[in-house]
Amino acid sequence: MVFLADWGDKQHLFVYGVFGIQHRVPLTDSKRIIIDELHKLLSSSAGQVDMLVDESHDLEAEDKPHATTFVAYWLDATTYNSWAASSSVQQFWDNLSDDAGVWREVMTVPTSRYMFAANQDFRWGLTTLIEKLRASNDEGYWGVYRHRIGSKDDTFTSPYVTALKAKNALNTRVLDIPAKGPRNSNEIRLGRVRVDGVPNNICFVREGQRQPNVAQEELGLWLEKVAPHARSWVEHLDLHREKNGVLSFSTHVSQQSKLNNSDAAETDQLAYFLDLAHFEASGRSLKSHVQLRKTVMEMYGPGGPMENIGKAELYVELLILKSKEFQAEYIGCLEGTGMMFLQTVEQH
Repeated sequence: MVFLADWGDKQHLFVYGVFGIQHRVPLTDSKRIIIDELHKLLSSSAGQVDMLVDESHDLEAEDKPHATTFVAYWLDATTYNSWAASSSVQQFWDNLSDDAGVWREVMTVPTSRYMFAANQDFRWGLTTLIEKLRASNDEGYWGVYRHRIGSKDDTFTSPYVTALKAKNALNTRVLDIPAKGPRNSNEIRLGRVRVDGVPNNICFVREGQRQPNVAQEELGLWLEKVAPHARSWVEHLDLHREKNGVLSFSTHVSQQSKLNNSDAAETDQLAYFLDLAHFEASGRSLKSHVQLRKTVMEMYGPGGPMENIGKAELYVELLILKSKEFQAEYIGCLEGTGMMFLQTVEQH
């Protein structure tokens, strides 16, 4: 059983915003002020704001930069546009210094190209702004995300491919994807970098895992059977971006929700893929991810030890973006941050 977003007969043009502040640990007073001010501004307008604390997951040395990241949701794009144009928001953004280490990535997308799925009947992310989820048995096979979104007229294919895929394809354009992200960089791009639009059909994915009130038996099974494969999957995506069409990738722990004003132990992964096909291929090609998927199904599926009693919460949000549905700005950010490298890439 899986639980999907239930839009009923309503369709929305919503805004999905990722806002980040790069910093060292411990935080300086100036960075804390920026974080608090941005959180206050977002919370004054967005229907939901999640606060993610970036961690290295031991993939990098502890002295590398961290980032505090907000994921904010507006169910109505007009509400976001009014907020973004307000004097307080404009003043905050205009007054940031050339080395601020602050960015925003804003996606304006119709619900027809959004997919949410959770293993339990709980609302997360954008679905906290709707009334309910719907139960479904549409799960357990490769290509299920594509099937849930569905389109007879659009294959959601990128005009670009990775260099690896180009070897076996004709009449394609290769996108040179940076192999490493901001944690591998000590070079700051001073000033402002704007990205107004991206190549068609970029796929954004947010995956989250939370274990509230998990019994010792379930936790033991998770640590023994799931965690090693999950870690391998995260490392694969982060360290082999150019092979998998991963344009940007970050891992996070801890979340604070405006909805209930509480902290929840949580891990999240945020990723942009070249398109849905590259995302699907990356999942099928890595043996550890195939085993991860199989193990979770065996644990929580029919006849599994955690069937109907497991408490772990898993969810995924997926968006498919058209060219003009993405706008971003990076101010004094490290090279390799987010989608900054797409500034000079031709759109299609």
